[in-house]
Amino acid sequence: MKNSELIEMIEKNGKLSLGKKSLVKHLEGKKIGRKDAMDAKCYDCMGYFVDGRNDCKVPNCPLFEYRPYKKDLDVTPE
Repeated sequence: MKNSELIEMIEKNGKLSLGKKSLVKHLEGKKIGRKDAMDAKCYDCMGYFVDGRNDCKVPNCPLFEYRPYKKDLDVTPE
């Protein structure tokens, strides 16, 4: 899928959540900072939050501690 097609899909279906603007900016070839890149990756990984802004519950992810929507989870990566 081309970036332009992906951007169109995100704009049409993706929820307005932390990371959306950063992901679109990245796909447009613009520079984004580290925090924006982390938020954009979480937005991408969570399927553009189309099912709601939920905690990912993936403790083995290296970005887990920096995820945008945290709930008190008693989860410790092994």
